[in-house]
Amino acid sequence: MLPLFFSLPLLSQSMDPATCIKELRQGTLIVRFPTDKPKIDTLTAMVSRSTDPKTKERLEKQLTKAIQERDTLFSNYISAFKNNFDYCPVGYYYDYDGRDLNKTSYYNLDAEGMAVADLSEKPLFYLHFERTTDSKIDALVVYNRSLQIIPDPFPNNFSRGGLNTLFLGLSDKTFPSWRVERMNTQFYKYMDYIMEAEAIAKQREE
Repeated sequence: MLPLFFSLPLLSQSMDPATCIKELRQGTLIVRFPTDKPKIDTLTAMVSRSTDPKTKERLEKQLTKAIQERDTLFSNYISAFKNNFDYCPVGYYYDYDGRDLNKTSYYNLDAEGMAVADLSEKPLFYLHFERTTDSKIDALVVYNRSLQIIPDPFPNNFSRGGLNTLFLGLSDKTFPSWRVERMNTQFYKYMDYIMEAEAIAKQREE
């Protein structure tokens, strides 16, 4: 259960997909970056305690790999959002700092601090790296401000896969850039669909 001071202001958050896509356009998308902190902290401690040279070398390699994977994912997605996403402003925070989202340290894509008070003035959405419930496939999932998954037909659950990924090797795009660009395209497409549907409904009423 969310803390009372966090949940009360969020009860009016819309779960309507059409409303959410319009609010996202006017708001901010906050990326929750995975850091593998427990794994890295554990490996760091094991390296410091190890007295066997071979064991220590093996652990150091694992630690270096974990840090490189974390840093590569972060830099690739920051670049992807800078170059392939313009539907709305984007910020981020680190997963280990997300226990209390009112006190979390938020940053824009240039690593400059973002004040919680400023973010609260507009609609706020979160993007999580996670795995789908059914197939356990790596996915990016959009949540609203009260941390509820926005339902279909809102474009969501940007999982790894699809025929287009087969052609990444033939292009100069990284998987993160392709994925973020696809997300951007789907948001615009759904927004256009909603605006067109509302225009048609208005014409019929007149």
